[in-house]
Order: sequence, then C-alpha cells, then structure tokens
Amino acid sequence: MPTFTRDALEQFGQAVFEAAGAPAAIAGQVVRSLVSADLSGHPSHGVLRVPSYVDLIEAGDVDPTATPTILRQTPSTMLLSGNWGFGQIAAAEAVDQAAAMAKTAGIALVSVIDCNHVGRLGEWSERAAAADVIAIMTVGGGSDVVGAPFGGARPALSTNPISAGVPAGQRDPLVMDFATTMLAVGKIHVAKARGDALPAGAILDDQGQPSTSPSDFFDGGMLLPFGAHKGSALSVLIDALSSGLTGAEQSTRRWKLGATIIGIDPAIFRPRAEFGGAVDALFDRITSVPPAPGFAEVMLPGEPERRSRAERAKSGVEVSEATRRALLDTAGKLGVDAAAVSDSS
Repeated sequence: MPTFTRDALEQFGQAVFEAAGAPAAIAGQVVRSLVSADLSGHPSHGVLRVPSYVDLIEAGDVDPTATPTILRQTPSTMLLSGNWGFGQIAAAEAVDQAAAMAKTAGIALVSVIDCNHVGRLGEWSERAAAADVIAIMTVGGGSDVVGAPFGGARPALSTNPISAGVPAGQRDPLVMDFATTMLAVGKIHVAKARGDALPAGAILDDQGQPSTSPSDFFDGGMLLPFGAHKGSALSVLIDALSSGLTGAEQSTRRWKLGATIIGIDPAIFRPRAEFGGAVDALFDRITSVPPAPGFAEVMLPGEPERRSRAERAKSGVEVSEATRRALLDTAGKLGVDAAAVSDSS
C-alpha cells in the first residue's frame, strides 16, 4: 500500500480543511487528530475520514468554523454545545474542562451535544490521563443506528463506544477504547477499501443472515454486539449516558449523538503517590504473567497504540489505494495541491 510521512498527511489535510472553510487552527487540530489515529494503528479513524468530513461540510452538517459553548454549568458539571462544528474540537474542550474541574472538585461530569464524529475515542481518554486525571468517556445516541441488540435481527443501537484512561505512577497510563459492536463502522470502510472480508460473527445482512462481506453491511446490514448479551447491555447503558442524560436525541439534525466524560482526580481518596504505586503494582502483576501460546507477551490496553505510533513515526503511514484515490478526488474538487499524497514512498 502507498506509504506517507506524518508531515505529508498533515500538510495535505490542513490544506483540504482550510479550503473547505476551516480556520487554520481548527483545520490543524482536526487533521492532527486523524493522522494520530493512523499512527496509532487505527486507520478507521484516520485520514480515510477526510473526504467524508468535507462531504459533511458541503451538506451543511458540519460548521468548520464553530467552537464549543457552555450551555449549563455547576462547580463539577458542564453541558457543552459543539455548535455543529468538528467533533474533535468539542471533544478536546470537554476533556480539558473535565480535567480542570476534577482537579478542583475531585470528580467532574462533562457532556457534549450538537456535535459530529469525535474521532478515535482513546485519544481523549489519553489526553485526560496526560493531565493526570482518570477518565471514562462514552459516545452514543440515535445517529447511524447500525447495531442489532442481542437476539435481534434489526438495528436499534449505534456502535456506542466507550473509552477510559488511567494514569499510573512510573508506568505509562492504561488507555482502553472499543465499540460495543463487534467492529467500528470505520473498520468496515477499511476492509471494503482493502478488499478484505470481515470476521465471521461480526455482521448480519439486510435479511438478518450472517455475512462476512463489507458490501452486505453497507447494503442495509447491521453489526452484532461483542460478547453477546454483555456487549448489548453495555451499549444500552452508554446510550442512556450519552444521549438520554444529555438530551442529544432531541436534535432535529441527522446527528443525534452525545458524549459524556467522567473525570476523577487520582488523589481524591489517598495521596497521589500511593495511588500511582498501587496502579504500577497492578500493571506489573498483569504484565508479568507468562504469555499464552501464540502470544509473545502480555500487554496493557494502550500499549499497542503507543508502539504503533513510535514505529509509524519512522516508517510512515500506510494508506490504502482506494483511500488515496478518494483523497485525490477531494483535493481536485477543492482545488487543493495534492502533491503530498500523489507520490508515495
């Protein structure tokens, strides 16, 4: 597959989003988030999204100039409106507000409505952990209802992802991030672009029959929950926290998703150093377990992404040929110089 440097992809994405109407600072923040997803090994949330984001801008679903505003606030809670701007801008603001309030109040709850796709959820939990705050984040609601509930043969739920970040003492933070469906929709886009089949048990076609074809999903199919009834139950909880709690479902626009972040000061009950030591010991206990057959080591959530970023910072980011062509088409439509993605290394 074509391979590009981080700088080339960021330069290209910056130019595209600015041409689509985004101020330079917003364009830069969004494209850095997308490229970070690629570097982290999650192309489903990477530059593959650039053409669809431009389509949303042109359709009037995304205001590329918008920044979040506060709708309601107490000393430990906040409800933000993303004002239908880029979801990454709203998510970053929500995390920063939650971290600041948690450091003052001990625990904070921040929710966002009127926003678009927020990107890779793990980025925001990792951002909170970098600010020395424990974070639990959920995104859900009535947008893109593509997930069948356990036992069902029609979609009723979104992918409803959850993420969490836990800072440690001397060790790197734990960062978990996953959809409550077997796959994120972006991963199905990636499989389609690469011509790959989906794992068995991930989707049903429009007749409620099992399938491994990405096309069957996009032709009216649906995703199954991970872990059968367990993933389905977690998805319902996330929907209630993200949409029911915030009122996101009352939106008159296509996107009805909400995001909720719980931030916790790790020194809320005991000295920070004691918390860090306890978490380090927990992490050590887990990673010291002998690996099972087929595994080289036991890793904590977040470690594969950290290693991927370090590796891809040197080797570059692979982009499928289908994605590269879509990027070139978008650049041509906007009159943007596409030299950065025209030739690969």
